[in-house]
Amino acid sequence: MEQRLVFFDLETGGLNPQRHPILQLAAIAINLAGEVLEAFEVKLKFNPKKANAHSLRKNHYHPGVWAQEAREGRAAAKDFSTFLKRHATVPQLSTQGKSFYVAQLVAHNAAFDGPFLTTWFDKLGVYLPARRQVLCTLQMALWHYALSAAKPPTNYQLATLCAHFGVSFHAAAAHEALGDVIATVQLFRALNRLANARPVSPLGEEVVTALSFE
Repeated sequence: MEQRLVFFDLETGGLNPQRHPILQLAAIAINLAGEVLEAFEVKLKFNPKKANAHSLRKNHYHPGVWAQEAREGRAAAKDFSTFLKRHATVPQLSTQGKSFYVAQLVAHNAAFDGPFLTTWFDKLGVYLPARRQVLCTLQMALWHYALSAAKPPTNYQLATLCAHFGVSFHAAAAHEALGDVIATVQLFRALNRLANARPVSPLGEEVVTALSFE
């Protein structure tokens, strides 16, 4: 089975997944060659009183747009679940011993987006056919600089890393879910090229030397 990755991004009405709503969800499925297979995007209906006013401004919330385009959360979650099933390539084994597949999610700053997504699905009672361990391009960038002598960027925000690696990213699209996920895919491609170009030295001799006592 061809392995796939599903990059996703959320725009939220605050920082607490237990209290604040999700405003937008976007995702792009790619294969390991980096080819885009399918995209998903949705705006979600929510109660503005449960959102932080600063977050609404930052995430380009417009009541008129949401009134026309936003969808009910449960229906949108079911559609996203169906999308994930189409790109589920990670084998799993049920408690009954039956094999099935789930999607591998990727996000920038997965420590934030991952809990928001899983909490949302859990609250709705909708099955999320994806690994709970979300891969992270922010962590990928941290590893890159930990393993190289290159000067790191000033921070690891998506826009900063895109500028650092020459990835196209329009400031006006920041905090728009689809724009952010497109940038995340491009950042992944750039980091992946660097990782594949970096030579890996054999570890055996280094370990023996480190453990040698004169």
